[in-house]
Amino acid sequence: MRGKISIILAVSFILVFSIAQGSVEKAEIDLEKVADNVVKAYTSVDPIAMANLYAEDAVVIEAGEIIRGREAIQTHMEGFIRTFPDLKIEFLTVIPSGNHIAFEMAVSGTQTGPMMTPEGKIPPTGKKVEFKAVWIGRISADGLIEEDRTYFDTADFMKQLGLIK
Repeated sequence: MRGKISIILAVSFILVFSIAQGSVEKAEIDLEKVADNVVKAYTSVDPIAMANLYAEDAVVIEAGEIIRGREAIQTHMEGFIRTFPDLKIEFLTVIPSGNHIAFEMAVSGTQTGPMMTPEGKIPPTGKKVEFKAVWIGRISADGLIEEDRTYFDTADFMKQLGLIK
């Protein structure tokens, strides 16, 4: 009987320790704080603040383009802001889950600067774009974005700029 009680106590201790350890690991990433930081940086349209949310070796996948590393991400954001200097990003939905955050965004801006693409430079069209996008980020244990994937209707985006019919 004494042996069974000892085993039950040992198993109970291990179970409680495991549950507590799991809680500590989950508490390491405060997704709501990370989400708030993303919203603040992106709505401020500050490319340095935006890039500082990313890990040094982060990856951004957007419209078929893959951007690797914080420095390249900052350069990409600076270019997008030069292309659309009146850029406005509104966050409509925020969904934190596990080690991911998903955002639904409304994006608008007028293309008054050249737009760099993998195929070359597109001169300013002077046209305004308005579109919805979904941004999904994987967050590291230290609260930085390891990967972000942004999805939007690129054909509609190009139609609004007058690049396709």
